[in-house]
Amino acid sequence: MGRPPIQQVAITIESQFVLEGGRRDKHEYRYAGELHLMNGTWYIKYVEQDEAGETKATVKVRPDEVVVIRNGLVSMRQSFRLGVTTSGVFESLAGPMQMDTETTDVRVKYDEEGYLCEAVWNYTLFLNEQEAGHYMVTCSLQRKR
Repeated sequence: MGRPPIQQVAITIESQFVLEGGRRDKHEYRYAGELHLMNGTWYIKYVEQDEAGETKATVKVRPDEVVVIRNGLVSMRQSFRLGVTTSGVFESLAGPMQMDTETTDVRVKYDEEGYLCEAVWNYTLFLNEQEAGHYMVTCSLQRKR
């Protein structure tokens, strides 16, 4: 018997960043979501919920690339590829902003059964062509068995 098509997962996303001026900060978010593998790409799906509304999020993970797609209260599609500058548009209630990223690291880990259990990506963020900071994002997954 092969892998079940969809795994229920507990997702922890930790974002550490250094903003212009040297200020450091860290945020951690926890979600319940789904993980599945299709055509060599892992898909992590979850919903971000707050008092203003919801955003459906999908994180696509391959060994050399992470793509973050968000639709709802916030909309964006951004690719993170090692050594590549990528562009996208971040849209929120405040309006659209040009978003560019220079990715410096992409790493993935798998559990003992071969399922994705962690993706890490580091990048420099530019908003409307102005450097906004350096980010390290860790997405950890715990399968519910």
